[in-house]
Amino acid sequence: MMKHKTLTGLASAAVLFFSLWSASPAAQAQGAFSLNPATPQPAAERLRSGLGVKYLIGKFNSLFEVEDMATWTKPESGTPLPMLNYNVGKGAVLSNHNTDLVGAFIDGYIRFDQAGTYVMSVQYNDGVRLTVAGEMLHEDPIVAPDRFSPNLEIKIAAPGWYPISIIYYEKKNTATLELYWQPPGADSFVFVPAAAFAHIPSEQTS
Repeated sequence: MMKHKTLTGLASAAVLFFSLWSASPAAQAQGAFSLNPATPQPAAERLRSGLGVKYLIGKFNSLFEVEDMATWTKPESGTPLPMLNYNVGKGAVLSNHNTDLVGAFIDGYIRFDQAGTYVMSVQYNDGVRLTVAGEMLHEDPIVAPDRFSPNLEIKIAAPGWYPISIIYYEKKNTATLELYWQPPGADSFVFVPAAAFAHIPSEQTS
């Protein structure tokens, strides 16, 4: 992780370039991930719209503190998230009523309707870990302002539902969690639509 220092001259120009580069889904990919769909596929009658979410409330400085708290405090279920398009400023964090000090465990499925290469990017504030089909696509555990992940190139083996898991937290001030994709043949990023997300309610998993 790059440490910030006081810079002048050419170094300052480099910082400006990085700021512009990180203001939208990133301009370069960081390698490719090959993903396979869930086996077996979840039964349609068990699926519900959106992603399941469970919350912890605490003053977190990293994802690892969120995970540690979950070992001794049971996260509480929240209202499912229809999609990941949260850029709420100082408002409530995701579907939680708190505006600060929120940790979230988000789980469910994401549907890819065609095989081929997708590119994804996540914007977040503060920390996030994005895992799809068992592959950790991006992790940034520390407190920092809004930023985008690099482009995440993923090769989809076959259409279908793929498990998705996100750990996220917001410490204070503003909150952001947005997930974008660029499907095969598309030339721009869009939010992953609500129709692409589903989950199995926790009461069905016991």
